[in-house]
Amino acid sequence: MIVSAVIDSLSIVGFAEEGTYTVEVFAVDRGENQSTPTTVNISPLEAPIHGILNSMEGTQDFGGINISYLNPTRADVSLNMSVLDDDGNLVFRESFYTSQASSTYSFRGYDPVPTTFVIYVEDRWGNQTTTRSFEVTPLEDVFLDKAYWAIESTPGDESFSEYGFSANQIWDGYWSNQWNCGHTNFLPLPHQLTLDLGQTTKLNRFKLYQRGGSELYKHGNPKRFKLYGRADLNGLPIYDPDNPGDGWIHLGDFESFKPSGLPPGSNTAEDYEYQDNGEDFVFGYDARQHDIRYIRLVNVESWNNQMVTVIGELSFWGSVIN
Repeated sequence: MIVSAVIDSLSIVGFAEEGTYTVEVFAVDRGENQSTPTTVNISPLEAPIHGILNSMEGTQDFGGINISYLNPTRADVSLNMSVLDDDGNLVFRESFYTSQASSTYSFRGYDPVPTTFVIYVEDRWGNQTTTRSFEVTPLEDVFLDKAYWAIESTPGDESFSEYGFSANQIWDGYWSNQWNCGHTNFLPLPHQLTLDLGQTTKLNRFKLYQRGGSELYKHGNPKRFKLYGRADLNGLPIYDPDNPGDGWIHLGDFESFKPSGLPPGSNTAEDYEYQDNGEDFVFGYDARQHDIRYIRLVNVESWNNQMVTVIGELSFWGSVIN
């Protein structure tokens, strides 16, 4: 460990367990001259990974399991998940990296059958906890095929095919690239988009992927937005720009989250990974009861307060009615 010449203390970190450890400390100057080592005994506190593991709670979720956890020291850790296969073998599936003090994460992509999820926590020094197991039955969660999607042009909608971009890039299966997105003109917000999902569904959740690259968490990526839905477009009232949800079912108000909390233009590796995975939003119970085919997205505020809206990708999950 190399330290500055102007400090008078030394932090020794990275121990996995409590206990008494003997360490040797010595000084080296700029000329590479080394002092005689000094032996000291240290008693580190328990590594944060153990408290994180003990705080975990697991509940069934759409397509998997939702894990809540506490990480009061905001340690950089990974939650590592495996499942037991039909032969009782442990099969590694996914790691999730986090430094959040208190949060949740959903491991998804599993059939609605009883499943044993096995999780351990690892820190940046490679220290690992024991495992905890959770047996849950994931809720049905069908990915809605985007081959049926189309723009449904309705009064009040903005074009998302400006500046050389195309609205269908919002569902082309690519994101995290600043050159692949739907892009509006620069106009005062709110901005409105209407999608035909091509199938009638009961929706569970959706993911919004930001326009990535150097534009992540800025330049029109939605920060606060609303979603509305309908089973059909028959009998819609005359459009009122002051009430874009008139005649529609309100599916929820949503706000984008930035793990680092840094201002626009400054992003961490955790920010990039969080958005590359897609920002996951779950609809409330009432919203999940309705048959929905048409989606109206109203962007109320963009990151960096820019008067433009960009969307890297949208994905929806639920149960298909027809």
